[in-house]
Amino acid sequence: MSSTSTNKQPLFIDRPLFDAIRVTSQTVGSASTNTLFVQGGQAPSILVDMDAELSDDTNNGGIVDSISIVRNDAYRAADYLVNTTTSGTVISIASGQIVQIQVTGSFTGAGIADSGVGYYTYTGSPTLTGVNTVLRYSGGTTSGFNYNGVDYSYQPAVTFAFYQTRNTTVPIPGSGDYKLLFAKTVPANSGIVDCSDLMPQLAAPVVSAGNTSGLGPSAPLRNKGIYLERGDRIYVGVFPDALNSAGYVPGVHVYAQGGFF
Repeated sequence: MSSTSTNKQPLFIDRPLFDAIRVTSQTVGSASTNTLFVQGGQAPSILVDMDAELSDDTNNGGIVDSISIVRNDAYRAADYLVNTTTSGTVISIASGQIVQIQVTGSFTGAGIADSGVGYYTYTGSPTLTGVNTVLRYSGGTTSGFNYNGVDYSYQPAVTFAFYQTRNTTVPIPGSGDYKLLFAKTVPANSGIVDCSDLMPQLAAPVVSAGNTSGLGPSAPLRNKGIYLERGDRIYVGVFPDALNSAGYVPGVHVYAQGGFF
C-alpha cells in the first residue's frame, strides 16, 4: 500500500473504498423522449462522494473498479405444483408453503381453485394433508389460503443509469452537471448484476503472461474502472420505463468498491 499521494502507479491506493446506497423511487431520464439525461426536478442518489465539498485535505481522488446492483426482493419457488402430471398426488402443506395451480381442469369432488390459476400461500393451521386436486384453494380464508396472483414472483427488468459530477454539491440538470457514465439493466428475474463490463479501461494492464484471450487487434488486456478526482461524485438512478415508471418499488442496493489515493 502506498503511504503518500505522490509517485503512485495507477492502482496503488492508500485505503479501501466501499460505499452502498438503496435506490427505489429516484428516477432519472425520460422514457417518453428516450433519454438518459437527468431531467429537471429529478434527484439521483449519491453512490460515491470523492469530497465534492473540497473539505477533506487528505482526499486526493480515488478509483472505483467494481459496482454491483442487488435486488432487495426475493421470492420462494412453489413447494407444490398442480397440473396434469401431478394430478391426484397426496400432498402435505404446512403454513407458509406455496402451491402453484397451473391448470384447473383436473379438480374433482370438492376440489377447486377459487381464483383460478396462480400461486396460493397456505396460512392455516395445522398442516393440511390431502389429494392435491380435491383440496379447496380458497383464495381467501375458507381453507386457509391466500391468493398471490399469477405472477407474484415476477421481477421485471430494470435499468439503472450512473452519472459523474465535479466540484458541485447541487448538480443542475439543465447545466449539464450530470455526465452519463453508463446504464446497466438488471434482467427480469435476476437478483444481482455486476457493472464492471461497462466501465472504461484503466491505464494499468492486467498481468497475464502468455494469456491472449480477450486481446484486441493492438490493445493490451487492461483492468476496468473509474478514476475519480477530488471533488467528483458518482450518482445513480432508475430509468422510468414500462413497469418502473415510478422507480423500482422493492428497491435495490448498489455497491461501489475501490480505493482512495
